[in-house]
Amino acid sequence: MNNNPKVSVIIPTIGRESLIEALESVLNQTYKNLEIIITDDTEEGKARVKIEKYVSDPRIKYTINTKYKHGPAGNKNNGLDHITGEYFVILDDDDTLFPNAIEELLNCALKGNYGMIFANCIDNVKREFTGKHYGKSEEVSYKDMLCGKYEGEYVGLTKTSLLERERFNEECWGGEGILWMKLWKKTQVGFYLHKPLRIYSVSTPNAVSKFYIQKAKMAYLNYVLFLEEFGGDFKKYCPKIFVRNSLIGIYFSKLAGKYKEALKLCFNSIKAYPKLLLVLLTWTIFCLIAPKFLVIKIYENFLKKFKESFKKVLVK
Repeated sequence: MNNNPKVSVIIPTIGRESLIEALESVLNQTYKNLEIIITDDTEEGKARVKIEKYVSDPRIKYTINTKYKHGPAGNKNNGLDHITGEYFVILDDDDTLFPNAIEELLNCALKGNYGMIFANCIDNVKREFTGKHYGKSEEVSYKDMLCGKYEGEYVGLTKTSLLERERFNEECWGGEGILWMKLWKKTQVGFYLHKPLRIYSVSTPNAVSKFYIQKAKMAYLNYVLFLEEFGGDFKKYCPKIFVRNSLIGIYFSKLAGKYKEALKLCFNSIKAYPKLLLVLLTWTIFCLIAPKFLVIKIYENFLKKFKESFKKVLVK
């Protein structure tokens, strides 16, 4: 086993000012055998000017996304195509890594021969954990991930050989979870390291998470494809999670004007978990007949309450 493997760090960017801080956090890692892939999603190469003084570092590889559809998924795919390391990490251009992040993740991977390792993050405002945790480091199974034992924002290191030809779906918005779950299904067992190793930005004006309503058609497709891919496993291990994903999918189907898809999601969920028939029918009918602004308001109110309850279940 190579105890000094190369780690590829992909930084997808649109040339935001925060890119410099993200890049410097990688350059300052205690682990040095790195490849830094900066993949620029702007046709004019907006990021190149910002990193000019850094490109002489032989570890940096700058590339413009010309192969894939513009957007978060396509730009990440462009980065994945340029990996030469045995492991890889993806870091958004508005986030930063703790100096020991890659060393900690890699040591854990090598020690346990894990293909997927992830650690927690803290947000850049309140400095709170952004991912659900249980106060300890532990092995994590595919079933754990599928059934929502770990949810939120983390930083992960993945063995490149798991990827093969798999890529993010460019037609989805925020659909990265489909690829990650495929990789979890391949590896079956990974590890959660209970340490904050990344600072996650919750205050970036043009962050991907702020565009879900505008990208409703791409967001609804994410939930449809996710349930198609893993529906059988959801029904086997955790049908309630199948229902929860369907409820969100129904919401985005409403925003996207995909009413038949909303009904399909509803009926499939009733089959998966009949006990929630009333909830599913009520939410679906409300989404179909209520004005869009009201559906958004109700959904965002419930989402806020969910996030508040989410924090309460975190073991301190």
